[in-house]
Formats: sequence, C-alpha cells, structure tokens
Amino acid sequence: MSYGISHTEVFESVWYVVDAVNASFNINYPRNHDERKKIAAEFKAVSAVEFDVCAGAIDGILIWILKPPLEDAEAVGVDQMKFMCGRKHKYGLNCQAVCDVRGRFLDMSIICGGASSDLVAFEGSDLKKLLDDGILAHNLCLFGDNAYINSQYMATPYPNTSGGARDNYNYCHSQLRRRIECAFGMFVQRWGMLRTAIPCNVTVPKTISLVLALAKLHNYCIDEAEVIPANLLSQDEQNITGNRNGSVPLVADPLIAEIINVNTTTPRDLMGGGEHFDDAPRHYRRPLHNDALRSRLCNHVESTFKTRPRRREP
Repeated sequence: MSYGISHTEVFESVWYVVDAVNASFNINYPRNHDERKKIAAEFKAVSAVEFDVCAGAIDGILIWILKPPLEDAEAVGVDQMKFMCGRKHKYGLNCQAVCDVRGRFLDMSIICGGASSDLVAFEGSDLKKLLDDGILAHNLCLFGDNAYINSQYMATPYPNTSGGARDNYNYCHSQLRRRIECAFGMFVQRWGMLRTAIPCNVTVPKTISLVLALAKLHNYCIDEAEVIPANLLSQDEQNITGNRNGSVPLVADPLIAEIINVNTTTPRDLMGGGEHFDDAPRHYRRPLHNDALRSRLCNHVESTFKTRPRRREP
C-alpha cells in the first residue's frame, strides 16, 4: 500500500475510468454522407494522384493477451486455441479498425480471437453490415490490403504485380492504405501496455472494454493535439521492456517513410497476423465480379502518368 491506497482500490478505479470513458465517447463509423466526404477530401489532399474516394483505411492488429483461463474462453463461447494467433505465436484478440488520414479511429470492432483472419473478423463486424446495406455512396470506399476481398466498397491492391499500370495503382493505393499502420503505431506508442500481454486476470470482455476506451482517448488526444513528452516515452519504454511477460518493439518502417513521407514506428510483431484465409468459407474467397471501382482508380493513375518510384540504391 502506498499513499494509503491499496492495489485493489487502484484497479477498481481503473475500471471506473474505463466505464466512464466508454459511456462518454463513441467510435462509430460516420452515418452522415457529408462527414464521409470530408474524410475522403482529407485523404485526397495527401494522395499523389488525388484519389477522392477513400473514406477510411482499414486493417487489423493483434491485441496481445496471456492464454485465457478455460472458464473465460467458455464464457465467450469458444475454446482457448481460438485466441492463438499462429502467425505471431501469441494469444490475443483480432481488432479491426478504420482510421482517417490523421490516424483517428473511425470504427473499431473486436469480436474474434487472434486465430481469426482479418476477413472473417471484418465479415462479422457491424460496419460490414452497414456497408452491405449501402452506407457508402457509390463513389466512396475503404482502402484495405489483400487480407480483404475487393468489392464495390473495398479497394484492395492488385495481387502479383511487377511493374505496369496495376503496380503503379498499388503504389498510389498504399499511400492512403498505410495510414492505418501509422495509426496503430501511434496507438500503441501512446498506450504502451498494448505492447505487452494483457494479464490473464483481466477477462476477455474487460480487455475489449479497455482497448475501446484507449482508442477513444487516442482520438481525443489527436483532437487536442496532445504530444507525449520525450521523457515520459523514455520512462515508459523502460517499464515496457522490463515487463516479465515480454514486450514487442516499435520498429521504424522505411517503406512507410518512403511512400507517405512520414517517419513513424509500428508494432510489426502485432500486425499481419490476420492476413490469411485459413478460416474463410470458400464463398468469401471468391472475388466479386464487380471490379469497376478498382479498374477506374487504376485508369485514373494511368492518366496521371504517376509511376512507382525506383528504390534508391543504398
């Protein structure tokens, strides 16, 4: 006990704060068309070819947890291995998020364990249902990677390209898509506990509530232009790397710096775990025949004569 306050009282206070934040702030994808057009206009301002259709960048990140007790797994209706992300060799939750150009989260969904693919986690989200119901105008879409299926509301890269118009489109597409990776980098840097495993005495529902609260505070900090003092980052780093359950580093990504001219670090060990189709039903894997949106974007890039820059030799 320090300052006359017990550890139990401190932890109880944390959950009071989490509940208060979740009751006071929301993260819901904008229902208003003018708001979505404003998001697309902000993406257009940073696009080398002035793509004006991107109403958010989407990707998944692993929320690292220790192996949940059997009773906790049964309480949410799955077995313990549903939380094991085979690609990252960590237990966790698949967190799907959409961000704007500044890295604010526009939508967040945590409904699947770490074993789930990004595609299945996205398919089960409320946002997917809204998109199927036509929440986006025909000239707007999300930008995602090839963990998702290209459709009328999801623009993904062309697979297996090497030069040519499609590769140039992929480069211009990545300028906007990789903003979500930058958002994840800011998110876990601001809340360093996400670089370590959430203890097993924190239940899965409480973990979800905690992450959503942190995401809402992340948005608030961006809105208020809050900057983390360097001395606090240094102290935080010592606490994180000294965690007995281990930690993941923040890694500088030169490709992001090259593509979007932003120096940032990302938690690579928590990203990309859902980029598989192991659990996806066959009908999910079949691309939709309507490729009109991506074809139009590719033709637009070709009309601007924009090409992927050649990599500089070291």
